[in-house]
Amino acid sequence: MRKYRKNGRVSFLFVFVLICFQFHCLLNPIVREILDLDPTKKNDKLKQLGLLLGLYGSPTAAITPSLGNVILANSKIQIVFNRTMNPNSLTATLGVNLTPVWSDTYVANDTVVLSGSIPVGTHSFILDVTDSLGIHLSPVSGNYTVLAANTNLYYVSPSGNDGNLGTTPGNAKLTIISAISAATPPAAVFVSEGNYLVNSGLGTQVNLVNNVSLYGGFSSGFLNRNSSVYVVRITDTATANADTIAVNAGATITTSTVVDGFTIRGASNPNAPTASIAFNCLLGSPSITNNRLEGGVVSNAMSAVIFLSTSSAFISNNTIQGGNSSLSNTFGVVVQDSSSPTVVYNIIYGGVANGSSHGIYNSPHANTPTIVNNTVDGGTGNISYAFNTSHPSNSAVTNNFLNGGSGNTSYAIYHGAGAGDVGNYQFNTLFTSGGSIQYCLYEDGGSSPISFNGNRLFGCQTALYYDQGFNPINSITTINGGTTGGPTYSGNY
Repeated sequence: MRKYRKNGRVSFLFVFVLICFQFHCLLNPIVREILDLDPTKKNDKLKQLGLLLGLYGSPTAAITPSLGNVILANSKIQIVFNRTMNPNSLTATLGVNLTPVWSDTYVANDTVVLSGSIPVGTHSFILDVTDSLGIHLSPVSGNYTVLAANTNLYYVSPSGNDGNLGTTPGNAKLTIISAISAATPPAAVFVSEGNYLVNSGLGTQVNLVNNVSLYGGFSSGFLNRNSSVYVVRITDTATANADTIAVNAGATITTSTVVDGFTIRGASNPNAPTASIAFNCLLGSPSITNNRLEGGVVSNAMSAVIFLSTSSAFISNNTIQGGNSSLSNTFGVVVQDSSSPTVVYNIIYGGVANGSSHGIYNSPHANTPTIVNNTVDGGTGNISYAFNTSHPSNSAVTNNFLNGGSGNTSYAIYHGAGAGDVGNYQFNTLFTSGGSIQYCLYEDGGSSPISFNGNRLFGCQTALYYDQGFNPINSITTINGGTTGGPTYSGNY
């Protein structure tokens, strides 16, 4: 009997021809209909054919003001689409549902203006709409910062002039200081990309005025805002034999005064006798958000990025980069003199110091800081601390990554000596990245945390928990309820 060998090529060819034939049968009536239609109906049928073939992409939108911008509560948002849209399909929210008004720019129903009673704050902009064929808009993702409708706006640009009024992009001022002086509160100063030099030795530092907020990160024409792309730098250039401050918030400043979207650099002043500070809050309590703040390079003085004295500042979503001190100490954030700041969602680095470097230094005063969801690195010093705190300061420290740094001796948390228990530490991650002596939590004696629960401790070779300044503990079981002052501690691992 003759044997027949199956031919794989014939089978594949047969299947391919069959598919093509079926596809032809599917398309052929549509093609004939298109050819027979009058010209006024051909476009719609061609679109349907494109949709069937997957060749007709999603609609796109040009949004003005662009996403990421700062707008007033009574602002209108205009959107121009690249084709006719279905007005009945649109939903748009910005803190509230927005009301659409449709019009024609290039084709029918390709433009919509959105408005509403938009609440003050930062809100996500959510937009959904389909075109006339039911195809959804490409995803839109972004937010707006919304100011009260009565906010007076001022503009600053490297190409501006301080003789200008500063009330429109076309007559912008040259310096931030001039715009603040001219502003009538409530006001917001918009600053376009560029370098803005101040000299605190000559008294030209930025002194905040209450209810006059500063927003950086604008493009040169103020049409777009993105502080990572359109970088606005405030740099203190002081070199005199005096302490230096780049931005200062005095006693009248409240959290309604916002500084957002800048790179702020403290002076690299080898002649500063005591301190170089990037952002000083002496009795003032501004909102410091979405900035990059950098400490200066100094010799004998300390370098501090944010210095809080009797302040309830709100500090959020910043990158705080400690400076360098060849003979003294460095600090990311200093909290002292009965301050009660809120410090959330920041990245903090303690700097490089010959003495001690601190991510957050909480002085032995009656401070009550709230410290939540930060990533803190103690930096590099002879001694480095992610969080250095002492009685009677009573801190709420929750959900932070606290790296003691790479000092010769490093502490994720240093809990200083005192008479009485203070501090609540919940759900933090404590570790150190270097040094020959390493502690996750070090008690110096006389004071223990009120609560210490749900924390992760690792990478601290000297002690996970140093109890009352004399007893190193490396057993999680002992930490959970077995320390001198912590019979209720639990959930640590």
